Amino acid sequence: MRTISPSRPAIEKRRHRRIPLGLTLDIQAQGQPLGRCRGTIADLSEGGMSLRTDAELEEGMCILLTLDAPLTIRGEIRHSLAAEPGGLRRYGVRFHMVDGRSRFQENRP
Repeated sequence: MRTISPSRPAIEKRRHRRIPLGLTLDIQAQGQPLGRCRGTIADLSEGGMSLRTDAELEEGMCILLTLDAPLTIRGEIRHSLAAEPGGLRRYGVRFHMVDGRSRFQENRP
C-alpha cells in the first residue's frame, strides 16, 4: 500500500478529471463466485472510477457492474486500498466497455 508523506503534497497523475458520485450498483466477477454484491461509485472519470464495497476483489479481476439505469460497465480492478472504517474497501477500476461501446475486441462466437 502506498503512503503519502505529510511534508510533500500528492501529485495528481490521472489523465482524466474525476467527478464525485454516490451511485449504487451491482457487482459480478467473471469466473468468480462472489454471490450478490453491491458497491458505490465514489468518483468517475472518462477512463475509470473508484468503487467502494465490502466485497473482496483482486487486482486484475474482470468485473461486470450494473446500475439501476440501463447502463452496464465491464472493467478491471487495477488497484485496491485498505479497508476503511466500517469495513468498506476502495478499488480503482479501468473501464473496458461502457453501455455497449467496447474499448477492446472481445472474442465472441
